[in-house]
Amino acid sequence: MSGWQMKRSLIGIGIAVVLAAGGGGIWLLTQKQDEQGQAREAITMDRTYQNPMTLDQEWEDYGIGDPYVLRHNGKYYLYCSTKDWRVGIKAWSSDDLVNWSYEGLVTEEPVSEGAYAPEVVYWNGSFYMYTSPAGKGHYVLQSDSPTGPFKVKTDNLGLTIDGSVFIDDDAKWYFTHAESGGIMASSMSDPYTIEAGDKLNTSLGHWTEGSMIIKREGRYFITYTGNHVFSKGYRVNYAVGHESPTGLYTIPENNPLIISTDKDFNGLGHSATVLGPDMDSYYIVYHNLVGSSAEGPPVRKLNMDRLTFNGDKMSVLGPTHGAPVPAPALPAFRDPLGGSPSADKWQSAEISGADAAWVTKMPTGDRFTAEYNVALGSESGELETIFSYASADNYRSIRINPADRSISLRDAAADKEIQKASLPEGMDFSKLHTVRVEADQSGTRAYWDGLLLIDNAGLAAKAGQIGYAWTGSLKPELQYTAFSNEAGGSSDNKMIKQVPGTMEAAHAAASDNNEVTIHHEGTPDGSYSAELIGKAAELAFPIYVRSDGDYMLAAMVSDASAGSTLEVEAGGVKRSVKLKPELFVTEDDSSEWMKVPLGTYSLKQGLQWLTLSKGKGNPDIRFIETIEAAAPEAEQQVAFDPDSTFGYWQEEGGTVGLQLAGDNSMIFGGDARWTDMEVGVDVTQAEAAEDEASILLRTTMESSFRDQVADSFNGYELTFRNGRIILKKISYEVNQELTSGVLELGNGKAHPIRIKLKGPSIEVFDGDNDEPVLSWTDRNAFLHGRIGLRASSSDWQFSHITVNTKS
Repeated sequence: MSGWQMKRSLIGIGIAVVLAAGGGGIWLLTQKQDEQGQAREAITMDRTYQNPMTLDQEWEDYGIGDPYVLRHNGKYYLYCSTKDWRVGIKAWSSDDLVNWSYEGLVTEEPVSEGAYAPEVVYWNGSFYMYTSPAGKGHYVLQSDSPTGPFKVKTDNLGLTIDGSVFIDDDAKWYFTHAESGGIMASSMSDPYTIEAGDKLNTSLGHWTEGSMIIKREGRYFITYTGNHVFSKGYRVNYAVGHESPTGLYTIPENNPLIISTDKDFNGLGHSATVLGPDMDSYYIVYHNLVGSSAEGPPVRKLNMDRLTFNGDKMSVLGPTHGAPVPAPALPAFRDPLGGSPSADKWQSAEISGADAAWVTKMPTGDRFTAEYNVALGSESGELETIFSYASADNYRSIRINPADRSISLRDAAADKEIQKASLPEGMDFSKLHTVRVEADQSGTRAYWDGLLLIDNAGLAAKAGQIGYAWTGSLKPELQYTAFSNEAGGSSDNKMIKQVPGTMEAAHAAASDNNEVTIHHEGTPDGSYSAELIGKAAELAFPIYVRSDGDYMLAAMVSDASAGSTLEVEAGGVKRSVKLKPELFVTEDDSSEWMKVPLGTYSLKQGLQWLTLSKGKGNPDIRFIETIEAAAPEAEQQVAFDPDSTFGYWQEEGGTVGLQLAGDNSMIFGGDARWTDMEVGVDVTQAEAAEDEASILLRTTMESSFRDQVADSFNGYELTFRNGRIILKKISYEVNQELTSGVLELGNGKAHPIRIKLKGPSIEVFDGDNDEPVLSWTDRNAFLHGRIGLRASSSDWQFSHITVNTKS
């Protein structure tokens, strides 16, 4: 299959196909007939877990805060913050990221009292821990084992809190840490020395913490957290860079990456990212807030969700909680070794010139990722990590040459060295090192200890066995060895997507024909789009619907798709939806892409398919959004939520206003599932009013806390100021003015305002006038949410506030 083209095809009746080797993903089972008589595959999850997670021996009345996961030699090690005034850092280990075993205290050094956000990196035989005990500056600790004991190796290095280390492909080290107004980044001359730093353009509007950088496909992705740890609006953002880990970052529009202000699941933050067991997927771990401990510090729980990547765009399939999600897929083959290869999994092999050679009995597919963990034992001789093995003279390998400190990509069938790379300085070959090989139709890539050293686009993947061969006096210690039949993010297409949520068109279930073309350019966020080209083109997504309900579907499509038709199948209903050309005529010229509603569908809780197929034209799609929608109701008085009242508001006889002057006072009401609606409100401005007041529209994720950004919600704000109305789009620290108009309210008189929200369009009317005084069509619109009010003085009143969601 081409990595850039895809289409789902049906399997034959009675056949079961495993899409995620080792479990934890989708299983396609015997076909069933839907209500229209069409064949569809049933979807099940064979292994699951559920957020939030509880681990054995968590800190009592404190839990798991600021989680960090290290992957080493095929195992995972979890570290977390230490409860205030306690000494020591706890750790857990796991083979699969789901089942965790307590490993005890990995350090009991006195400086570890109240250790904040410990992170551990492995390099050349040593494990280095970075932590800021009680937030009073960083220390570096070292150990020969991921479970300690870690010993203090530095004095206090300062640098606030939440230190994180990133090692680039050129083996240069970088350190990031928290700061007000943005994450700080520094170069490191060695694991113990941090140079002066510069502030990155990665701010959440004030104090920003919990940073981590990963590199994927040449892009630097940084995650970071903001708002106060006790705020419901604590959240995770991300940014992407192309030049260097300390260069300019772009902040994608799909931020916040992780947020929830639900009553039973909020305060999500301080994340870390880790490679999954299949060596292709990525997972993000983070905590949610439970409350305050008896001593004051926050109590938090551990969570984990799947990350997916689409060009420059990173997404989370979540956040999830209270419902089963697929457990991380395991490799097709894995063996911890630690001794001689066993006869049930391995066989000796003939390799020309080798003193010994072993290969797995099980072969890879024609796309795979293989990992080899080995300590060479000496520098006399060479070792090959073998893949695509068919015979003694038909295989490929990464050859490790300690004498000239290099690795090389070799093809035995061609009897040649294809590419060579130098190893980082100072490598100790008696220590454990990791070689990882990714191979697909786009080429072969080789990593040394996580550093991409060989990237060869000319050598496409070939199926075969994996193994080892060595010469000379080497006595290699073979450790964890594994492969999966995934590479280059192919597993993203097989993941079950969450509803409500967003799914990338490029991540539809894939197969082996050319009906759909993936475009790598032409989107404002650097993501890939999927154009339905062939006669039978479709995008099919396995989905998990969280609860029974009505769900609006919307697709982000290119302007060139205007006039095309999509066939949408969801919940057993198939509809033809025309992308009407007039929908694409807007005042907004920010891009050539438009989020278009595709209608509302009744979905049942559980696993099922959602399919978009080609009708007329060639629609080009970036992503599909699924939104839980409230049933339409005729005009109703808005009921404001006492739990969502921030400030000194009073509601009496249908009139709402501030009792006292309030700093950024807000009040919210209604149903977050409202989609299209008409809002009516009478606005009264006192004669002496010199400030402003606002009506908030389609708001979600509302939060209020003394130490956070003022704009702590997602939605629109319609502001009344000095005879004008101003429409703004707000996503926490991102406050964007869209358009404005003239509207004189008059002093001390109730002035009726009508607001119509239909799909991506917003119109504001002065009383019963038919011509809007303000109109805007948002190309990437918020399509659901409730309403709210905002004011900073008692000079404003709002009365007769009604909402009509019935068209």
